[in-house]
Amino acid sequence: MKQNTEHTDVLLIYPKTGVDFGSTIAPPHAVLSIAAPLVKEGYKVKVIDMRTDENWQETVLESLKSNPICVGISTMIGTQIRFALKAASLIREHKNGQIPIVWGGVHPTLLPLQTLENELVDIVVVGEGELTILELVKTLAEKTPLSEVRGIAFKNGGKPVETPPRDLLDIETLPPVPWELVNVEDYIHRDMYVKDSQRTLDIGQTSRGCPFKCGFCCSATIRKRKWRAMSVEKSLDMIASTVRRFNLTGIWLRDDEFYINRGRARAICEGMLRENLNIKWYTSGTRVDVFCKADEEDVVLLKKAGADVLKFGAESGDNRVLDLMSKDITYEQTLEANRKAKRHGIKPAFALMAGFPTETWEEIDRTIDLAFKLKEENPNAQFESLGTFVALPGTPMYQLAIEHGLKPPKSLEEWIAWNFEEYDYKGRKAPWFSYADRIKLGNLNTLCNLSFAVPNLFDSISSPFMRYVFKTIAIPMSRFYRFRFKHKMYTFSWDLRLIMLLKKALIDSGLLKIK
Repeated sequence: MKQNTEHTDVLLIYPKTGVDFGSTIAPPHAVLSIAAPLVKEGYKVKVIDMRTDENWQETVLESLKSNPICVGISTMIGTQIRFALKAASLIREHKNGQIPIVWGGVHPTLLPLQTLENELVDIVVVGEGELTILELVKTLAEKTPLSEVRGIAFKNGGKPVETPPRDLLDIETLPPVPWELVNVEDYIHRDMYVKDSQRTLDIGQTSRGCPFKCGFCCSATIRKRKWRAMSVEKSLDMIASTVRRFNLTGIWLRDDEFYINRGRARAICEGMLRENLNIKWYTSGTRVDVFCKADEEDVVLLKKAGADVLKFGAESGDNRVLDLMSKDITYEQTLEANRKAKRHGIKPAFALMAGFPTETWEEIDRTIDLAFKLKEENPNAQFESLGTFVALPGTPMYQLAIEHGLKPPKSLEEWIAWNFEEYDYKGRKAPWFSYADRIKLGNLNTLCNLSFAVPNLFDSISSPFMRYVFKTIAIPMSRFYRFRFKHKMYTFSWDLRLIMLLKKALIDSGLLKIK
């Protein structure tokens, strides 16, 4: 149930992502996590999720009537910035600077000073925001100096000021997810991967961070390559209480690396069996090398506890490219993990990438071959997409991209185009490729999505009628595009260009929403 309060102390907004479809609409954990300590402290918090609230503008204006202490907006790089700016513009228009607008999330953390340059940004929270937002709200309410709050950037007389960074928090101390702030039913779906579950919910993380050094990932920058886990007891309580409270048949665990500590993972699985939860689950963080080392008995336990789908970052089918990105795995290990998952009835979901500086088309073709070899050896293998490498600030490969001609965006608005625009016409994101090669990269991404991701996504639509309609279209379409993908038919194609233009229009408008 939504919290029904007339007064709002803190308003938190989660913008549309542009691709808000079926089970991609997960709970807005980015704002729920910082709401939790505020609620515990007694503040009245209002969460507005632009993806689920079709009248979000009216909801924002209604919440502003009580003059909140501040408004917080969380955003990632890409399309979400567009809608974050729309929300901030609405607030500024109606309150004319009376209420501080605080930005947080991945993008403001990576580029706090550039984000602060925008007139719709008053304060930036850098890094994990749970402790920072609580201290910031108290400071704003009491009108004490912002300079005393660690982990923020703000404007002082028009000039940017950065305070010292805040240490990473002890996640064992985190309060429970304040589910009462949202309508949880908006986020319970049929799942795109856990096929047999009708009521699947992304319940959040039982651990944070990743100790590995993948060159394309910004997690190391934000969380300093430190893996921090809740205790087994707290993790089990979080899982069991949420499953029972919402009558779930499936869950997502969004840990960066759930299985890195195999002893802890084993203890959690044993606890899930003791609790007799009878659910299926998916976790977004599993490395192929770690999985390959797992004892057969541990994998049996994983499956018995309900592990239905494990996501693996395979990334590339070429070992030179894997070395280039410091992935510290080989494609042979990916094949081994796929076979091991098949033996135990676990569905592997593989993430693939292409378009790195110095990567050749022969190497990209090996990644396509890897995808089909994985599918051939294990028909249950799934693929999210073959994503195009995007250089992110603070990552090890960001500097490599700059050395190969990348000219980073110079304003907050320019980062909007950094995601979900597969066709890099102007060479802003991959200048090391020719125009023709950038078109091929966009086609490649689209072909993979149409071959694998789109049919899975349609399967997560709640409405039986809409699911039937979309799947009737998707099945023959996916077979056609899968044939083209397998045979590397990724040169210019008018139909792929048309599909991407339609997708871009829907993303930019925020209309791509089907539950």
